[in-house]
Amino acid sequence: MINRINKNSRTPAELWQGIVVCLCLFCLGGCATLPGTEEISAREKERLIQEFREMVAQQQLCHCCIDAQASVSFSSIWQKGTLSGFLQAMAPSYLKFLAINPLGQTMAIFVTDGDFFRYVPVLEAKQYEGKVTGTTYAKYAPAGFLPEHGFYWLIGRLYPGRIKILDVTHDRQGQGYWFEISYGNGTSSIVLFAEQQGVLLRHIVVNDKGEKIFNVLYDEYTAGTCPLPGKVTVTALIHNSTMEIRLADWLDAPSFSKDDFTYDAPSSFDRVVVQ
Repeated sequence: MINRINKNSRTPAELWQGIVVCLCLFCLGGCATLPGTEEISAREKERLIQEFREMVAQQQLCHCCIDAQASVSFSSIWQKGTLSGFLQAMAPSYLKFLAINPLGQTMAIFVTDGDFFRYVPVLEAKQYEGKVTGTTYAKYAPAGFLPEHGFYWLIGRLYPGRIKILDVTHDRQGQGYWFEISYGNGTSSIVLFAEQQGVLLRHIVVNDKGEKIFNVLYDEYTAGTCPLPGKVTVTALIHNSTMEIRLADWLDAPSFSKDDFTYDAPSSFDRVVVQ
């Protein structure tokens, strides 16, 4: 179940940094331009809130897992490159990425359960492991990203929980409607709801100081009652960083268990604990 990777002149350490930043933390924090909006009538707000809540309820009924071919491209002040392979994920926070070369050989393995992660660059014969709440996570991850809900961030859904809708406005560019929502955890989100498709096109997290700390765009959705984004783009202007995940060839209703998101490298590999 494996198939490709693009290699360049990055050192193994740089490659590891890119993967940890892109997959374990899912993205780098940064600034995002707040959208231009227009006020709408109370009656229209009421109608849209009902449709939005129906979308959220439908999302909770969707399948728990995804299995697809994936291409992860990242560019920052540190390095840039593209990794190709297979991505598997399961609610609420399980993730596995297999990077492969054109000969079908596994070049790297990354797994996380939303608490711990392991990354194995095969050619280095090493296994890096640590907690996503450690120093590495604190250095790169924005406060608004919750790794325990990583599955939902990846596929353009809102994670389960009580949502308070603070406001609804119309997007000036005509892409849909902006919902300002809160989970009551110290941050609020501004999400772009495409009414006709019944999907989210953008998700911006704002902290209690009004600062934009997390920005994700979703595009190229599949059809059906549970659409999935074929393109996920994350921008982090503070580090001049961009990450793009492209997903294709989805397996229909894959099934996983927690054991599918564990991996132990051969005993001959060096273990490196990341703080």
